[in-house]
Amino acid sequence: MKKLTSLVLFSLSIAQIAPAQDIEAGKIIFKNCAACHRIGDGAKNAAGPVLTNVIGRAAGTFEGYKYGKGMKEASAKGLIWDVEKIEAYITDPKKYLRAFTGNKRAKAKMRFKLKDPQKRRDVVAYVASFSKPMEKHAATQPDTPANSAMVTAASAVEPNQVCVQNADKEAYFFAVDAGGDSRLTGTLAPGKTLCTTAGDIAKTGKVSVFEKAEDLEGCTRIIAVGHVEQMRKYADFDRCRWSSNDS
Repeated sequence: MKKLTSLVLFSLSIAQIAPAQDIEAGKIIFKNCAACHRIGDGAKNAAGPVLTNVIGRAAGTFEGYKYGKGMKEASAKGLIWDVEKIEAYITDPKKYLRAFTGNKRAKAKMRFKLKDPQKRRDVVAYVASFSKPMEKHAATQPDTPANSAMVTAASAVEPNQVCVQNADKEAYFFAVDAGGDSRLTGTLAPGKTLCTTAGDIAKTGKVSVFEKAEDLEGCTRIIAVGHVEQMRKYADFDRCRWSSNDS
């Protein structure tokens, strides 16, 4: 009986040490965030980007939003939002971007800070409730096995898109760029695709691949808008094998 009582008391003490997330409390706290951010079906960009499906999204990539240089730099270095990273970011956005990018002059457009740990957990739990389970990246296609039914330019890309697909057997860091604010980056597993939307007058775009996000040397290819370029075999110093090599 004493052992059982001790176990119950121990369980209660653990629960007190690690407070649970409260989505309903987070909904109330989010009213502060709603001054800049929208969330839910049909949400549109405001002073800040839409937060629907933000979990698993590459930072700085929501379509139509003009991100600051600090967030773009974090995106280029491979920042993918998850619960822990968002909690850290909203503690002090500028401090977080400077730590993540290594740039001591990086700035954040978001100036709001949430210092209370429980409030951070609650509001992030609320935001996460609007993300699909296992969401990987807003701009990637669903998982497909490597070297099987790969997407093709004719069947899976819109006329105004520029896309790159990882057709190698390993994950690599990719970038697609069609000018202006269209640049998107992300680490792609085998079979994954990353697409960006080109402007009305753009005829070509650029796709690049690097072994890691922090690398400066990799491979780059200029491709036509409305095309999916497959990176079939990675080799540094611009020696990769692309699908357009076969044409």
